[in-house]
Amino acid sequence: MKRFLITNISRYTNKIILNQYLYSSQKNFEYGFITQIMSNLVSSIKDSMKRVLIIAGAIILILTSCEQEKIIPEPVPDPVPDPVNIKKDSLVKETIFRIGKDLYYKYSDIELYDSSTHILYFKTTHPEFDKNDRSYFTFFVNKDSIYKGDFWPSFLSSWPTRPYVSTWPFWLQNFALRFENKYNVKPDLRNDPRIIKAFKDHELLHSGLIVSINSVECGTSEVKFTFTLTNKDNSTLLFLDPEKMGLNLFHYYTNGLLFRKLPWTTATTTVKIPYQAPAYNNMWKREWLSVIKPGESKTFVINYPISSQFNSGDYEVTFNYPGLLFQVSRDELIQADGRIWLGDFMARINIVIK
Repeated sequence: MKRFLITNISRYTNKIILNQYLYSSQKNFEYGFITQIMSNLVSSIKDSMKRVLIIAGAIILILTSCEQEKIIPEPVPDPVPDPVNIKKDSLVKETIFRIGKDLYYKYSDIELYDSSTHILYFKTTHPEFDKNDRSYFTFFVNKDSIYKGDFWPSFLSSWPTRPYVSTWPFWLQNFALRFENKYNVKPDLRNDPRIIKAFKDHELLHSGLIVSINSVECGTSEVKFTFTLTNKDNSTLLFLDPEKMGLNLFHYYTNGLLFRKLPWTTATTTVKIPYQAPAYNNMWKREWLSVIKPGESKTFVINYPISSQFNSGDYEVTFNYPGLLFQVSRDELIQADGRIWLGDFMARINIVIK
């Protein structure tokens, strides 16, 4: 558009100048005043340039306005329009969770809270979650507000500095909400002692799975990685088993090992195994899962090939152990031999490579 306007401005300018010049020349030729030709020509050019400048200025103004109209600022949720201070008398003592200003949930609505993955499970599905994908939430204990957070669309380039629930997409179906903490802010309000005690007092607290890294041995051509899963829950759980799935399919759900040089830097190296995608992304199979009973531990070893040896030094190694997420419906959550563990668990260890 700009190129088109500039080209036509140039053509229009030349045409104006030429027409004025020819008209002035003809008149002056008839009267034989040669010197007046130059005078009229200069005058014509000045007048024409004035017109061109006015036209160009108007077009530039239009273009500038158009450009400004094209700049659409990134949609950012309202800065948490926390409502007017709610009087405690207006709250029911059994209220534990609120979305926005009007949606309240009591302990009797909750199935359980998994403190390892920070997932709140509800007894039934809640379609209203989808309608509040850019809202905010509040946790209460005994009518006291413990902490607030946001429903945050994943397409935004920024992240909130307080706990949030990812939306667009929701990572879970609408019977559960997962609370995240992008910047690992301390203290972690998601497991605030008052909330943990409240869930425990109502027999809703579950501790899920934890993952501990036993060792990371770096050789010349591979990294030997050993880790242990432990069921801290009071229920039997079903988890994604890398041995049953096969390492390629397992690594569709995780990125492998992340090495970060210490002192802490932004430069990282990922060590992984090529992944194999499932037939479709929301599928899962019962034969991928293994049973782990309360208090039981299982140890796994994965050998990651590397093309070159790591330099000596101090490193932080992280590993995100995956579980299923949106693939599991409310009706599928509880199987005959246990509950499917949803979410993921980030494990870390500092090592020295010599």
